[in-house]
Amino acid sequence: MFEPIALEVLLTPRKKVLANIPNEKFDVMLRLRAHENPNINLIRTPLAISIVIDRSGSMSGSKLEQAKLSAIDIVKRLHKDDRVSVIVYDDKVDVLLDLMPASAAIALIQPKLEEVFASGSTNLHGGWLKGAELLAPRTNGKELCRVILLSDGQANQGMVDIDRICGQVSDLARAGISTTTVGFGLGFNEELMTAIAHAGQGNAWYGERVEDLMESFDSEMSYLSRLVFKEVEIVANYAGRKLQMRNDFRSVRRNTWRLSGIAIGSEKWMAFSMPMREVIEVQNSGSIIELEIHLTDSQGQKHKLSAKLLEQSVVSVSEYREAEEDELVARRFEEVEMADIQREARGLVREGDWIGVESMIDDLEYKAQNNPWALETVKYLRKLLNRRDAQRMEKELMYSSHSMKNRVADLEDNVLFCMSEEANKPAFLRKKTTQGRNTDSQG
Repeated sequence: MFEPIALEVLLTPRKKVLANIPNEKFDVMLRLRAHENPNINLIRTPLAISIVIDRSGSMSGSKLEQAKLSAIDIVKRLHKDDRVSVIVYDDKVDVLLDLMPASAAIALIQPKLEEVFASGSTNLHGGWLKGAELLAPRTNGKELCRVILLSDGQANQGMVDIDRICGQVSDLARAGISTTTVGFGLGFNEELMTAIAHAGQGNAWYGERVEDLMESFDSEMSYLSRLVFKEVEIVANYAGRKLQMRNDFRSVRRNTWRLSGIAIGSEKWMAFSMPMREVIEVQNSGSIIELEIHLTDSQGQKHKLSAKLLEQSVVSVSEYREAEEDELVARRFEEVEMADIQREARGLVREGDWIGVESMIDDLEYKAQNNPWALETVKYLRKLLNRRDAQRMEKELMYSSHSMKNRVADLEDNVLFCMSEEANKPAFLRKKTTQGRNTDSQG
């Protein structure tokens, strides 16, 4: 337990028993819950933000104009003690505003952006790197540093290999500069943009208009303003060979994953699956799995915690089938499974196999019948299916699956879902049913 924040660590199995069943999985969920101490005032950590705008030819027209409006919107959301820079790029990279107090940038950004026009090819890596370089002197722990990349994600100049780009993004995230991506329009490369966000321990957003992204920017800023733990790394000690982490968190070495920070009043979670028969064998040592949690608090102090799942009873197959599931753990695993189906459906959309897509949407609808949030999400996907709207459906399936696998959860998270009640939560904790549109247009 920390002051002023208490971090609760829970390691909970889906079922508290085992059975010798071929091909059956044993599911376990790690939960990291940041509780606020009401007797202590939490001091907000100032932000240092680099806004990187793609001005290449593929951004011409509405996409660039919406990116400009989004940059202005982001700057207006910053506190006066925050700092911000603005970079624009095509095949060349230019610093539009050097890192300065947000109060000064507000007066300068609009006239500066009026001079920006679309042309040239796309050196996405170069633009992102310049944004990170401007933040590098601020990585002393006194500020939270983040690059926000606004682009259609069609890199064709400079470094273009996704793995190499993500490797650099990951390295800088570990050094204290995280990355969020914002995709514009319908033609952007969602695989590149979400991969960069995953590697950069940031968020992945998309939309066609600034109005569609305002809630995303609300979420971005409310999350950063409430961040209390960073540099979170999970190390799993498991004697078996087939430990599967079911979320999208970046693997840094075997059985070790890096997470983005933990915000006050929220919970980060990880889902693990292991072969049931293997678990029965390895638990003879006295425990099934032990997790080490390494993290840094807002004062720069490093902490190490641990959680261990002890030996579980082995029962008959019939007793196992009748054993009660933990509702929250089961629901989160079902959401992960639905996310996997969405990614498979996205592949079929790209192939034009609408019969296959419809079958998968039917499967999603069946799995979501007891999860109102997931069911509303599937309803929107079915609308896109009925319209045969391939571009929007590809994007929505990618970003919806990311949300289901990796969402930050409310401390009071439950199966109930009401749009009006969601609006009362901090923006980063709200469950959206469509990812590329705002709540007002989600119906």
